[in-house]
Amino acid sequence: MVSPKSELGFMLITPDLHDSQRFEKQISLALGPDVLTPSYSYLSMTEWTEYSQTEDEFKAQIEKAEGLAPGSEAFEKRLSEWKGHMTKYFNDRLYPNLPDWQVFCFYPMSKRRSVGANWYANEFAKRRELMGGHAKTGRKYAGKVRQLISGSTGLDSHEWGVTLFAHDLFQIKSIVYEMRFDEVTTQYGEFGDFYIGIQTPTGELLQRVMLS
Repeated sequence: MVSPKSELGFMLITPDLHDSQRFEKQISLALGPDVLTPSYSYLSMTEWTEYSQTEDEFKAQIEKAEGLAPGSEAFEKRLSEWKGHMTKYFNDRLYPNLPDWQVFCFYPMSKRRSVGANWYANEFAKRRELMGGHAKTGRKYAGKVRQLISGSTGLDSHEWGVTLFAHDLFQIKSIVYEMRFDEVTTQYGEFGDFYIGIQTPTGELLQRVMLS
């Protein structure tokens, strides 16, 4: 059973905070006084992940695992393919093209700093290994869930904002549930409140808030 709470939410991606403030002001003026009462906001920035594979690491991988000689035609072809993949991944992380999938979920999270369970006390290699396992779980939901990870250290109350997009609510519930069994989450994950929303066409949205 689903028991929804009805609220109107906006997710705005912009390179300038002034754009965000102008958008908020314009929509408030357009709808009239007391129509929208802000109840929650969260600020974060798109960012690159430090745990991505480097070019030197990939070269060593294909030389060892695939037996390709550095400088060979096959080696350079694989390297070019990798660079193309990483360029797309980099652009998708920094300049995301959000899907129009019907359901989305937002939640903030941080890595724990408790005595005996301090994420940042681990060596980089250990943190990277744990994040690799976390990503492996996420890849099982390819085509079912898309995610946007944005950083908010120094900007808001947690270190990251996570937004998940799906075609149905079940997939979001499933991926969050399964990821909580990864060590990176069981030992080091701390979460804020979860917010679920649905995307609707503008006309239908106005009807739902009885403005059309």
